[in-house]
Amino acid sequence: MVVAPLVACQATVVIAGDLAKEFLPWWKCVSGRREAFAIEGTVHLRSKQDATPRREIVTIRFARYDDDAFDLEAHHHLHAVVLRRRAQATAFALPRHGRVYVGRGDVDATDHIAPTGGLGRLVSPDSAAAIIVPAVAGQAPALLAALAEKVAGLQPLDEPRAWGRPGLVLRFLQEGGVGIAAPGVEINLAIVDPGPMLAVDDFPGLTSEPLSRTELEWTLARGIRRATEILLPGPSLKVPERLPQKVASGTLKWEGDQRVVTLWGTPEEIGGAHGELLGRESWRCIDSVLGVVGPIETVRRGRWFRHRLDEAHARLAPHIPERHTREAAALATAIGCDAKLFAAVNVFPELFHCSGFALSGPATLDGTLYHGRVLDYMTHIGLQDAAAVLVIIPEERVPFVSVGYAGFTGSVSGMNHAGISLGEMGGGGEGQWDGVPMATLMRRGLEECHTLDKVLTLWRKSPRTCEYYYVFADAKGRRAVGVGATPKRVEVIQPGEAHPRLGLGIADSVVLSSGNRLETLRDRITAGHGTINTASAIRLMDRPVAAASNLHNVLFVPERLELHVSHATHDSVAAERPFVRLDLAALVAATPVEARQAAAIIRPTVNARFPAADSLMPAADERPDASDCLADIVWEPATFTVALDAADKGRGDFAVRFPSPRPTGDMRNDAVWMEWYAVRDKAGEVIRAPACVVVHESGSGMQFGRLIAKGLREHGIHAFLVHLPHYGRRRDPVTKPGAERLVLAVTQAVADVRRARDAVAALPSVDAGHISLQGTSLGGFVATTAAALDRGYSKTFIMLAGADLPAVLANGQKDAEKVRAKLAAAGMSDRQIRDALHSIEPSRLAHRLAPDRTWLYSGRFDDVVPPRNADLLAEAARLPADHHVRLAADHYTGIFYLPAILAEVAAKIQDIQ
Repeated sequence: MVVAPLVACQATVVIAGDLAKEFLPWWKCVSGRREAFAIEGTVHLRSKQDATPRREIVTIRFARYDDDAFDLEAHHHLHAVVLRRRAQATAFALPRHGRVYVGRGDVDATDHIAPTGGLGRLVSPDSAAAIIVPAVAGQAPALLAALAEKVAGLQPLDEPRAWGRPGLVLRFLQEGGVGIAAPGVEINLAIVDPGPMLAVDDFPGLTSEPLSRTELEWTLARGIRRATEILLPGPSLKVPERLPQKVASGTLKWEGDQRVVTLWGTPEEIGGAHGELLGRESWRCIDSVLGVVGPIETVRRGRWFRHRLDEAHARLAPHIPERHTREAAALATAIGCDAKLFAAVNVFPELFHCSGFALSGPATLDGTLYHGRVLDYMTHIGLQDAAAVLVIIPEERVPFVSVGYAGFTGSVSGMNHAGISLGEMGGGGEGQWDGVPMATLMRRGLEECHTLDKVLTLWRKSPRTCEYYYVFADAKGRRAVGVGATPKRVEVIQPGEAHPRLGLGIADSVVLSSGNRLETLRDRITAGHGTINTASAIRLMDRPVAAASNLHNVLFVPERLELHVSHATHDSVAAERPFVRLDLAALVAATPVEARQAAAIIRPTVNARFPAADSLMPAADERPDASDCLADIVWEPATFTVALDAADKGRGDFAVRFPSPRPTGDMRNDAVWMEWYAVRDKAGEVIRAPACVVVHESGSGMQFGRLIAKGLREHGIHAFLVHLPHYGRRRDPVTKPGAERLVLAVTQAVADVRRARDAVAALPSVDAGHISLQGTSLGGFVATTAAALDRGYSKTFIMLAGADLPAVLANGQKDAEKVRAKLAAAGMSDRQIRDALHSIEPSRLAHRLAPDRTWLYSGRFDDVVPPRNADLLAEAARLPADHHVRLAADHYTGIFYLPAILAEVAAKIQDIQ
């Protein structure tokens, strides 16, 4: 290839002329006024690799011979391509790979690359470049010059024949040369004679392979048009219209700058609605993959990209569920795309191989489980134009949300209605395609699994592809794991576990990334350990944890069914964009009732069973006495089952049962029972709402506790009245517990109340991120210690209780006297009583309560729990003055304040921050 030496053109300087005159020869070439010509030159790219500046040179040549024929060549020291078009054939040659693809015959009527009218077909109307098409194609160069001056801001410079603005200089040289200088790139071009036209297949030494000419030119034409949108996006892409839309099985609305699409029904209905609502965006995604990535990968690897996609799909297809295939076919039909082509494009992630973390327990401010997912992936191909948050409610499957892209039916980042969140990170092993596609496996995990254990079982039992890394999280028990998966193995990394690739473990944390990003992420988590909340968890994903290709970031809060999403734009990566909060439960609830009823949304029903797991994570305490207290009460976290049974008449809507974490050997007593007072809508359906565990007073009838539970239900709070040891359904109707059992019951009560939080979190319709605790009198003492174990409850409300429990029993009247007498009659000495009560003494752990999330209601005239003991608790817990409410009441007349207290407590529970 001959390139005109442009340096020589600079030897003779011509007096500066009008910009339109300078454009004239170029306008004649690109507008078709000059039939035969060639443009030759070099592109100098300045890049950095390993912090060392490097200059890449690409030589280019475009030669036009007539209305149907042209040559286009580009040569780099690593890659080369020659595109040769003639009237009846087109060739795509790869000299570095010794191969040329040749297509003969007809082309698509619209999408082809013939020179005549090329600008109108190949420049997208959604590209900012569209403004120059009329100027180039049909108008005088004066309009082109005016656009350059007004729109591009080019102004005459001091040097001859030069125009520019900050960051861009355009120089016209003698003999048809032009030079363009911009940050990172220099272009030198010249107009020369095209020379003789060679035969389309005249490529000596290259192996020729046939290829559909329609496919070849269709792919290139759509790719060029899409590239104009990516390189020069117009207003319609930068600021898309945000009009809501609705079709039979779907809706589209905007939340902030996030496109939120909700789809429901059969696979055909979901796919059809997807195509109707996101047809244009789906084509942008397809064109980015096939038309932009495809030719680049073909030049890089030496094999037509579509052939690789077809091979991958052929091997993956047997492992794709039939329902997914039906959905994809319906989507393809809706957008007018060939079903085979669409199916092949959807396995695109399998050909290319980010950061993730999960934090909970003591690692976060209040124990909440946060799952962060950073997708660093190909922002340069414009996938952000097709970004969408897809809420899918399939028949007989679990509703879920997938943060993804129009036209993509799999998932790489998602969370389901059961509180499972999944995030993927690429690995290696391309070509190992005899298994379930990664994005399909991710979607199956979301729409099929209700627990983390079932997700792991799905991964272990499914044939897998390539190498991928994941973070999986589950609201139930606030569990999370890291996973490394290849076709041969599945490796599970527990929170805090060290790993050769990831370094030493960080307590209560799963951290996956690589290189410097891993170190930065680890440093950020370590520095914020114990104080991380929603806002700071989002900031963990800031640059440089997010790479320059950061396409989307998501923070999942599974126990709240909440996600915070950001997508990249053409100007900013996702980490630099504002995050939008979305509520999956609310999005699902907004769909038609029939859709929700057809989906596998878990509903509370009698005889149902739900898996649960302890989220108990008590942080170490520097006070020796507090450490001893914790050691006496805590237990080894485990998984357990929560059962729903029919409620006793007048005792709530359901009876809830789960095993005590501190069994005593009494089978009846070791099964913990709760009465569930459920919030319902006008149709009688149990609805999603915050919850509160209610711990009753010492009276055997638990009447005050039931009043509180019923009152909270009326205020829109799911209330769970827990039966303390040897109360209610746990009481032996014949044998009364002896003194030795009462001693065991003291610590068992605290453990049962703490586990109650995780039992409630496992139940459907409960907002697991907002479970509070309320206790009255005896229940207040138990609740105080249970809440102080690890701040597992969102908020704590203590009524008519205090600190120094032995003093309360020794000095208190009425109920205190009765308990004192009962213990004495059982043969317990004062010393034994003090020792028994010491294990749950609130003052030993009260300093571990969250003062801003704890309230105490005491009676000024209380002679059962004297005011002094309430003040001791408030002082030990460091409660703000307005968090200790002193009622003008005694231990019993406080009931008159109950309506006002319940309204205040419910408002605080529902004040979701």
